[in-house]
Amino acid sequence: MAFYMLEDDAEAKDAVQELYLKLWNLRDHLDLIREPSAYGSLLLKNLCIDRIRRLKPAVELREDMISAPSADAELGRKESFRAISEAMEQLPPSQRKILRLRVLRGLSYSEIASLTGLSGLNIRVQVSLARKKLKQLL
Repeated sequence: MAFYMLEDDAEAKDAVQELYLKLWNLRDHLDLIREPSAYGSLLLKNLCIDRIRRLKPAVELREDMISAPSADAELGRKESFRAISEAMEQLPPSQRKILRLRVLRGLSYSEIASLTGLSGLNIRVQVSLARKKLKQLL
């Protein structure tokens, strides 16, 4: 579980070692715990979350980081929007409709399924195919 959460072998081993130390320090009170396995898992999960928080670099927001978008950036955004719109028009109508519902309207797969009458799995496949086609076109 620690390796799955931390994705680093050394960090995972350190987290498990820290778990053992905490359990050792609580050894006099462990007999009061009804589900020791669940308690240990929860404790390990919390230790991993603490490690993740400590490892994340803190970014300080400064005033000089905030700037108005330049004319070039605005032009690039408009060109990107135009290119995506043109590529969307090349998709099959059903894929275009499903992708718009998913991406632009932010609907869940189940909501799209109720609107279109298609299965959730079919919708996932159609969205995936549409995204792949857009990547090819762009």
